[in-house]
Amino acid sequence: MARQEKEIERLQAIRQHTLEEIERLKQELQAEVEPTSATDDDSAAEAAADIYERGKIVSLIQSLEAKVHSLERAIELAEQGKYGICEKCGSVIPKERLEIMPETTLCVRCASELEQGIRRHQLRVDTTEELFTEELEENENDLGDL
Repeated sequence: MARQEKEIERLQAIRQHTLEEIERLKQELQAEVEPTSATDDDSAAEAAADIYERGKIVSLIQSLEAKVHSLERAIELAEQGKYGICEKCGSVIPKERLEIMPETTLCVRCASELEQGIRRHQLRVDTTEELFTEELEENENDLGDL
């Protein structure tokens, strides 16, 4: 039981550190977004670089927020005494994997299967959107001929 409590404390500490990193990035983003003075005449390249940097920060924040949610799930499982057990297949998640990704609740095989399913789904969505766009363009062309 003491081992499980130690894991919960470790996960909570990682969660807290991640929340602090999110807050730091939000402050950094806010500083980037604050209006520049009227005397600034940034070139288009500098403006594009600024937009790119802001996009990176937003992406990092989103990634860390997802990590917080995963850590919260891992903490729930630890409190139930199920941390380190794959939620999908029930096999033991190797200690090395938990050290690298403490928020994981899936073994490598199940995580890989999930990722493949997400990729297949995204491919279908992209293909459907592409077909819909082509059909819409053809219909617009047909209407233009009238």
